[in-house]
Amino acid sequence: MTKHKSVALPLLPLLDHKGFRAYTTMRGIDPRQSDDPYAGFNVCHYSGDSQAHIAECRAILATKFSTDEHHLIIPRQTHSCSILTITDTLPSETELEGVDGIVTTRRDIIIGVNTADCVPLIMVDAEAGVSAAVHAGWRGAVAGIASEALKSMKKAGADPRNIIAVMGPSICLKCFEVGPEVAVQFDPGSVMTAGFTRPHVSLHNHLTNELLSLGLSESNILPFEEKMCTRCHPTDFFSARASGVASGRVFTFITALPS
Repeated sequence: MTKHKSVALPLLPLLDHKGFRAYTTMRGIDPRQSDDPYAGFNVCHYSGDSQAHIAECRAILATKFSTDEHHLIIPRQTHSCSILTITDTLPSETELEGVDGIVTTRRDIIIGVNTADCVPLIMVDAEAGVSAAVHAGWRGAVAGIASEALKSMKKAGADPRNIIAVMGPSICLKCFEVGPEVAVQFDPGSVMTAGFTRPHVSLHNHLTNELLSLGLSESNILPFEEKMCTRCHPTDFFSARASGVASGRVFTFITALPS
């Protein structure tokens, strides 16, 4: 078992909107520890980290928001388009299996997704009290997971015109090299070939275009900042392309709980 040094909780604020706040965790490590692919803050339970380290990190996160660990809703993602809506009863571990997006009307829980290059997409209609956390890798992006999440939000009472969206740490255009068989599945405006030997894709541009087509206002989609590229900054954020799939994950989440 890997021996981890004491764990801090480094939070990067993404959104503060009418009582709802979104954050992402950072690695929070000394760069000299970067040879350990799990070093830092990691709550992901299915990428190979020790259960003791995961439990320690989850306890720290729950304490930060003065809640218990049962109110941390963390799905087991599989690059599907499956969205789980939580209104009353909290989901079991079984119900969280194979889920890549959470929608809720509850304000007393933390909903989030784990990523290490894929895009974590947070959306909220504060007027209706509906929030969402979505894992959008390239498979989910081209399969329409943003659309599926929005459908679930609308069923829960959200209005696309009121939804604010923000994308957390993820791989940028210049780092996301793909094969032509992947590139062809994206809209041409999200693919760049000039200056590269193979196609490069902007997941953020693709998702932004989809959200606009679904009725969100351009001013309500916060622009992705390249300083949050996971591949460019693997000591700040976990990156599967930098460290391999057997590594930690950043946790991007939204809550109305006071911090």
